[in-house]
Amino acid sequence: MKQLVLHFSDTRLQILNAGSTEPLHSTHAIDFSKPFARDHLTTAIKEALVEHTLKELIWFGSDYTLFPIALFDPTKLEHYYELNHGKAHPNCHVSYQLIENAGIAIIFSIPVWLYDYAKYELQSVQIKHAVGQQIQYCLHNGPQSQVSVFIEEKQFVLFAIQQGKLQGATTNDYQQVADILYFLLAQQQKRQLPTPLPLLIFDSTSQFNAEELLDLLKQFKDFENYIPQFQNSTFYHKQILCASSEVL
Repeated sequence: MKQLVLHFSDTRLQILNAGSTEPLHSTHAIDFSKPFARDHLTTAIKEALVEHTLKELIWFGSDYTLFPIALFDPTKLEHYYELNHGKAHPNCHVSYQLIENAGIAIIFSIPVWLYDYAKYELQSVQIKHAVGQQIQYCLHNGPQSQVSVFIEEKQFVLFAIQQGKLQGATTNDYQQVADILYFLLAQQQKRQLPTPLPLLIFDSTSQFNAEELLDLLKQFKDFENYIPQFQNSTFYHKQILCASSEVL
């Protein structure tokens, strides 16, 4: 039977067909201010699961913390979370995911309604974080040294990897493409990464203007030794969100 990946954020649900060359099955806005919004979501999932089994449930949110596995204690999740984000909202549940190949634990919050729905309705053992999938992909499939940018709806995730080691990870809000470029510029000046350097750009939205970003990069001498590569949302869905952890 075909498998589904459910990818949630604060504002949308993407239902992905893990075995398809065009994985995006459907997209559903999340707005609980509207009547029956949760019922519409659960109905869409139930209908999709008639001919599919659930492979994975993935969440994206910007409030996450990366912590070394060697020092990680799962009984101290709230403490780790509060280091960077303060006390979690009462309507959120603090969870974690181990990224073994990177030696990193990712601690993050998810809405309580999603935690309960996954546990009791979908009987899903774990909710993974999209950033965990992104890190695993970059370390397994990317160049030994790279800068990777993952474009989300209102934020972008940036990784700096040098000699196969994650040097930095951050998520930032953006309103226009130039915001991403200026943050890249600040990171380059801060970290002095070696060049030539692959710059990998992944679009999760299908709406990002990659040409504008690539044109802006050409205007700055700091990026003249960067080697930009752009991957669209179909690639992102298939190769990162829908890929098995073993493949990543």
